[in-house]
Amino acid sequence: MQNASIILEFPKIAQEVSFFAHSERGKESSLNLKRLAKDELIEELSYLKETIDLIARYGYLPIDSSADLRNVMEYASRGGVLSAHELEAVATDAKTLNNLRDYFKKVELSPLLIDYSKTLPILDEVEEKIHHVIGPDLEVLDDASPALRNIRIKRKRLEEKSLSSLSILLNKYRPYLNGSSFALKNGHYCLPVANAYKSKVSGALQDVSSSGETVFVEPAELLMIHNQIAEAEAEEKDEIARILRALSLDVASRKGEILEANEKIAKLDFLQAKAKYAEKYKANTANVSERKEIVIYGARHPLLDQSKVVANDFALYENERIVIISGPNAGGKTVALKTLGLMVMMHEAGLAIPASVGAEISYVDNVYCDIGDGQSIEENLSTFAAHISSVAEIFSKAGSNDLILLDEIGTGTSPQEGEAIAYASVKELLKKGSFALISSHFHGLKAYALSNRNLVSASMLFDESKLRPTYKLKRGLPGESYAFEVAERYGLSKEIVDEAKTYLGENQDANAEAGSKRLLELTIEEEKLKEELIQQKEELRKEKAALEQKALSFQKREEHFQEEIKKKQQELLAKTKAELKEAISILSKPDVKLHEAIAAKKKLEEFEEEEESNFENNEEIKKDDYVLIPAYNVRGRVTKVSNNKIEVVSPDGLSFSISPKKVQKVGKPAEKKEKLARVDRMLSSSVPLELNIIGMRFDEGKRALENYLDSCRLSSNKRVRIVHGMGSGVLRRMTQNYLKEHKEFVEKYEDADQYEGGLGATIAYLK
Repeated sequence: MQNASIILEFPKIAQEVSFFAHSERGKESSLNLKRLAKDELIEELSYLKETIDLIARYGYLPIDSSADLRNVMEYASRGGVLSAHELEAVATDAKTLNNLRDYFKKVELSPLLIDYSKTLPILDEVEEKIHHVIGPDLEVLDDASPALRNIRIKRKRLEEKSLSSLSILLNKYRPYLNGSSFALKNGHYCLPVANAYKSKVSGALQDVSSSGETVFVEPAELLMIHNQIAEAEAEEKDEIARILRALSLDVASRKGEILEANEKIAKLDFLQAKAKYAEKYKANTANVSERKEIVIYGARHPLLDQSKVVANDFALYENERIVIISGPNAGGKTVALKTLGLMVMMHEAGLAIPASVGAEISYVDNVYCDIGDGQSIEENLSTFAAHISSVAEIFSKAGSNDLILLDEIGTGTSPQEGEAIAYASVKELLKKGSFALISSHFHGLKAYALSNRNLVSASMLFDESKLRPTYKLKRGLPGESYAFEVAERYGLSKEIVDEAKTYLGENQDANAEAGSKRLLELTIEEEKLKEELIQQKEELRKEKAALEQKALSFQKREEHFQEEIKKKQQELLAKTKAELKEAISILSKPDVKLHEAIAAKKKLEEFEEEEESNFENNEEIKKDDYVLIPAYNVRGRVTKVSNNKIEVVSPDGLSFSISPKKVQKVGKPAEKKEKLARVDRMLSSSVPLELNIIGMRFDEGKRALENYLDSCRLSSNKRVRIVHGMGSGVLRRMTQNYLKEHKEFVEKYEDADQYEGGLGATIAYLK
């Protein structure tokens, strides 16, 4: 018996679904697609339908990658030390969880997925600990421990001392050298000493040139320093191992949560992969019908060219479970069988199927098939013997809840005997109650299908005017083989075809032939009318369903919208009052910081925009008038009038630029000494286009960078240079990480070119 999954090429479907997965376990689930139990299938299809709708409304889920952490966590739980790469994989999952939670905050009308998102573990602390140790380049950071920082500082100083000593030694031994620079041999700094003078330079011989004229000597003066460097490197290696061991133990203590997160990310990724597959093929989920039926409209074989494939309808019902397909050779009968079988297999594996909305498929226990040339060379069986052997095995196993696909049943022997076998086989399937789609050319089988109300005739249509098949399946009418027309089209001479027609005419009942043709004509006419009615009914059903869905969605959104409006109005009123009070309070502080001043001024400007429609003054405002700004409840003196703006300075020295229509004239206040306008002075101060943090500690450098960029924002500097040097790379990483994390005012950043410091400086472009 043939393996239905292989014959129907289901593994190719699984392979393509896996291409859409981003996680290792999501890919694994895709490649291992299999038939689901009924309850599991109903749940999985519900999740998939929500995921398809979710992606259409909100875009793809934020899952970039996720490694399979099962072996990693098992190793860590047994005391194993994880590598930086493995630890970063754990941190990536922790970060993905946060991104998923943020994504689902905006999601509505997806109850299953919303509830699922609420079960995602929180691993922020794990990510924080890992990224305190592991940097973006997967190297252990200097700040991972005080001991590591001290060791690296010591090693760097020793290396600098070694290079400095080398420079002195180059000058000292220059007369004995074959070259003007040192060489690195076997990890040691060496002098290129001419062989004739090797006794002049004491030290350890590390290498000899291929010509033998130069020996590379590690000077004795450097041996002690190099030994100290080697000791520092060993200390660094031991400290890194200690740090990673401690971190691995910490991560292992959260094994359960980490594995749960890994599994849940994979589940969402798997759902998204199936949804992306559905998106590509315009596929829809089918309903698991409680009735005995397989009804699919517009089914398209997904492995054929989608721009050319012909969509077909399939309908098998409780009392019409067997369909006999006839029609021309090479007309698409085999493809029709494979399409139906693949649709059912995809559906029961929890996939959307490339078909119209509304497919109804009752739960099928098994799909059995005998399709194509079944000749078995290994068992020395003929095509007919192999075919019958396969059919016999299917019949021995088939039940009332199975789908049977039989291609050209009864072929490979004499037509009369083959037709008899086909007739008996169909009769047996009627007894078993199985669903079946059977292709055949036998006239007797077509006649049997027309005479039995529990059988359905169907045909692959043929375009007689163009002498070619249309690949369109029509339910309700038997088809002709069009053997003569097809034979002539594919090169058989007209003489041979005419002779065949003469023979057929002499050996066939003319009345039966004429009756068959008339029946075909009448059936085609009836089929056209039926098709029009079915199409109209389906369009009405779709329109009704769409309107009902829209009405329900609108009602829910309207209710939610009204609730949100009331809630947000109350929140906005309280928030506005508090923020206005806070902004004015901040600007009045004697020790206000630059970035605080920026934020407060921006907040006041936003309040001004919100208040513009609520108040309007018609009095003329002149310089030196005293006014009240209702939006801020601030009084001050008008210092400048220009165009449609006036400048007002408060007694505390705060400066406001505002429309004259948004103020009220008031009397002159009692005399008192005005404070300096600190904010305006800060805004007008000059800020350089370069910051130098070389030699600073990490925290000191970061504070200097923060203050400098605040000043640049006030001065509207757009392109600035931060000089951090190369060194161990700590200040460079700190600078670029800070710029990366503040996209709200940093447009982009890049390493300086060679004329501006190369890797020792970073150029930042501010918004």
